[in-house]
Amino acid sequence: MDGQSDIAVRDAVVDDQPEIARLYVELRQHHRLLEARSLRYELGDAVWELEARRALQNPDIHLLVAESEDEGIVGFVRLSLEEKVWGVSCEVHALVVEESSRSAGVGWRLMRAAESWAVAQGAKGIRVNVLLQNAGARAFYEREGYLPIALRYGKPLTPGE
Repeated sequence: MDGQSDIAVRDAVVDDQPEIARLYVELRQHHRLLEARSLRYELGDAVWELEARRALQNPDIHLLVAESEDEGIVGFVRLSLEEKVWGVSCEVHALVVEESSRSAGVGWRLMRAAESWAVAQGAKGIRVNVLLQNAGARAFYEREGYLPIALRYGKPLTPGE
């Protein structure tokens, strides 16, 4: 990608589902390298296609896509609003930029649009979870003014244990 000048960010539509699914699969592959133990990164492409469809149909989820005139959809951000005791928080569930478009301003544009959307919805803050092993994403968010505020723990559960 030559740069960020030909990138437009817009609300996602149902017809974007195949491209959003393709980007989810790319995210899965990237995260699999970072966190090989997680079973969610072993799920097949069909699961991520369904996840993209569900997100587009869910009125509580807001998706924005970054689109290039030449390359089509090159990224997306998935958002939702959550009531907290201190007010409304915008939760970033996923920010995905295809590998060939990284470091070209696509993630920056998506996050600026996400923040604008959140403010318009009355959000008082915006939060994102990042894998500890994802140093690139952590550096990106810190450059954008995000501060680490918590450490999230997870544990797989097995029935009968």
